[in-house]
Amino acid sequence: MIHFQHVLKEYQKKEVSVKAVDEVDLFIQKGEIFGIIGFSGAGKSTLIRLVNLLEKPTSGKVTVAGKNMTDLSNAELRNARRKIGMIFQHFNLLESKTVFQNVAFPLKLTGVNQEEKETRVRELLEFVGLSHKANDYPSQLSGGQKQRVGIARALATSPEILLCDEATSALDPETTSSILALLKRVRDQYGVTILMITHEMNVIREVCDRVAVMEEGRVIESGSVFDIFSQPGHNTTKNFVKTVMQDVIPPSILQQLEGEGRLNNLYQFIFQRDSAGQPVLSRLSQEFQIEVNILYGQITELQGIPFGRLLVELRGESREIEEAVRYVQGFVEVKEVASIAS
Repeated sequence: MIHFQHVLKEYQKKEVSVKAVDEVDLFIQKGEIFGIIGFSGAGKSTLIRLVNLLEKPTSGKVTVAGKNMTDLSNAELRNARRKIGMIFQHFNLLESKTVFQNVAFPLKLTGVNQEEKETRVRELLEFVGLSHKANDYPSQLSGGQKQRVGIARALATSPEILLCDEATSALDPETTSSILALLKRVRDQYGVTILMITHEMNVIREVCDRVAVMEEGRVIESGSVFDIFSQPGHNTTKNFVKTVMQDVIPPSILQQLEGEGRLNNLYQFIFQRDSAGQPVLSRLSQEFQIEVNILYGQITELQGIPFGRLLVELRGESREIEEAVRYVQGFVEVKEVASIAS
């Protein structure tokens, strides 16, 4: 659906060439929600603006629905952009227009007749839950309501693609969840492909199918949300994952254990998929002469798949502990504390 092929975007700053996007190769499939995450300055905003050619690549190809965007004439580009909606961080609503008029604005620009326009706008306002706000002005709306108007407006021309530029970063967590749920409905009901940029890993976890991590203009890691969360490879990715899923021992617990000399028999058990439902810990106590002390842990779901980590202390004779660890390795991944304490 969207294909970046060796895409480079350079800017000139005081006779110095800056690569905002550096040789990016990505393919976003039709009907998926694809997230791009990175810190400020990573190049993610520039990358998303290359899709509808608000930014033109220095080199490489950006193909959308089989069309090389840089090869299109001005008229063809205008038509292509009608199939690409955009949602902004700060809503970008027309303050002097009502909610109805804001949603109708793209249709007015494309010359849709009044009857069709009214039908489409009312359909979209019902879809986003704002039929009762049709005659209100943006100043009368909450942040979440403004973003719902922005989503309705982006859908007005029945786009095939929706670009979300930090669409939830100005919202509180509860409102963010409601907007993400709405975006899922957009994908499911209208079949829209959604490309979302964010600096919040929780957004990626909650709504995306796949994700790419950017740093200094490059894609440093990409894959399914489950794979990226469960097995992050790059340090930047690991740091993002840690914002929502702690994978190291909390300093307070580590300090206590070090002070008591109890670091020798600490292990991290990593549960994935079916193993998350296995009674591994209770079996340990039954099968071996050891005590299992759970110190820290988290179990969650990634794309509907259970995943979690538990930090446990095994108490008993060394031989019993070694046999117990070998037994556990038949069910879950095991890491010794020495590899996770730093």
